[in-house]
Amino acid sequence: MMADQKITFSNQKGEEYNVPPGGSLGLLALGSVGVRAWKKAKKEWEDNQKSEIKKK
Repeated sequence: MMADQKITFSNQKGEEYNVPPGGSLGLLALGSVGVRAWKKAKKEWEDNQKSEIKKK
């Protein structure tokens, strides 16, 4: 998987699903794609938290 590739999911209505940094059981059920999406969301959240701390 390329680092800049965006993984998106949608629900049955076609609305985009935002992957929570805490993960979900549904992501685990998707297999490696879901785990990679969760890891990416978690890393982005952690990076955001670190930058917020540095701003203070």
